[in-house]
Amino acid sequence: MKSKNKKLNDWQLARERFQIPGRFPPDPRRPERNIGAILSEMQKEKPESTPLPPMLETRWTAITGKQIAQHTYPATLRGTQLIVYADHPGWLSEIRRMPTQHLLKKIACIPEAPAIKSIRFQLDPTIRTFRN
Repeated sequence: MKSKNKKLNDWQLARERFQIPGRFPPDPRRPERNIGAILSEMQKEKPESTPLPPMLETRWTAITGKQIAQHTYPATLRGTQLIVYADHPGWLSEIRRMPTQHLLKKIACIPEAPAIKSIRFQLDPTIRTFRN
């Protein structure tokens, strides 16, 4: 009983000293876990990537336009999400400015196209930039 009162008194003292607006102490912290356990859980939850249908690659120029298609390409499908890689940060920001719904409608018009509900744009991980 004394430890509970001591914690409450310590909280009231800290609240006045540091001008904390909360009336009650925050919830206790969750127990810490090993980073290996957290990463293994994340890998289990990761949706499986499926290979990209070739007809999507061949029609990428018609979907995005010639100039953007030269610097971007569809990489993989993760569930209903299409992953698109760009070869430069400038082109990545350029394709992000395009209306995603417009791209999704163009993809949906392609016969035998998989059901894609969202598009994620990323910088191509295989491209490395070197500083001199």
